[in-house]
Amino acid sequence: MSIIVRGIDYINWVIKYVIGITLGSMAVIIAYQVFSRYVLGTSLSWSEELLRYLMVWVVFLGAAVALREKSLIGIEMFVERFPETIHRILKVFSYIVCMVFFIFIMYKGINVLESVSNQRSPAMRISMVWAYAAMPIGAFFMLLNSVAVLIEMFRKE
Repeated sequence: MSIIVRGIDYINWVIKYVIGITLGSMAVIIAYQVFSRYVLGTSLSWSEELLRYLMVWVVFLGAAVALREKSLIGIEMFVERFPETIHRILKVFSYIVCMVFFIFIMYKGINVLESVSNQRSPAMRISMVWAYAAMPIGAFFMLLNSVAVLIEMFRKE
């Protein structure tokens, strides 16, 4: 089981670098867009569209990493009032519910990909599949990270 967790952690390590490179690229594009607009007097036609799509990717990938690191916002005030055994059961139950939700998002996301496969983005003229693929791919990584968290929860018992 620890091989699975280490594999998922390696994937998260790669995702963190992808997120960092993406955020850095976004900063450069924004800076150039501002420079181009206010200094050169021209505007990039594709920058806002690209930044919007990159932001969606960063959000979905970042949510997956945050889930693994248990950095997502949660309300545990109610749950922490229970004894430790019930507290663990409720946590396992909540991760299982989340996993079902992630599978649902993956399924619906793949359906969306099929419906937008013939569409092109207005400014960049790329397939909209690239923009919408963040949803099922991000949900897949969230599902993987939920599995890793559950494995660690059961390994500690």
